[in-house]
Amino acid sequence: MEPASFYQAQTDQFLRATNITLCGNDYTPTNHQAIRNLFAPPNATNVDPRPVFLAINGVSNSPSHQQWQLLIDDFSNGGGAADFSAAIAGWRNILDSVQAPPPQITNARQSGDVFEFSFPGQQGRTNRVESATMAGPAGFLDWTVVTNVFGTNASITFRETQALSNGGRFYRVRRL
Repeated sequence: MEPASFYQAQTDQFLRATNITLCGNDYTPTNHQAIRNLFAPPNATNVDPRPVFLAINGVSNSPSHQQWQLLIDDFSNGGGAADFSAAIAGWRNILDSVQAPPPQITNARQSGDVFEFSFPGQQGRTNRVESATMAGPAGFLDWTVVTNVFGTNASITFRETQALSNGGRFYRVRRL
């Protein structure tokens, strides 16, 4: 949200360092600082509050936060000498506290002896794929760990390469 083109390289560097991939620009030919003024309107002690840092949760069905919830609303006088290292560490903790929804198995399909399905990952979290059979009195009470998958924010595909020879199995994914 910086109008001066000579700050663009610093702004781009900050965005890359904090893994921000989507950023709005508050400056248009007809409107100047409209978004900033919604969250940090100028006042007698701070006539030009900057920079303004906002983070809005875009994760739907999160068990920890509402979608479109304002997570970070911070501003200061900033300036070239400002050190935002401590603030950025705090913001990263806030951003990392947003939990993805519980994993759901999708795209289940079998082709020959290969059975596969997909589920969403979450950065820094482990997903455990477990299987069970209906054999015996325990039924679905006896789940066996098939694999643990360390999450990224990408979709994860699980493949059972000997599905037919392993008999009928049921699967579930648990986020640890």
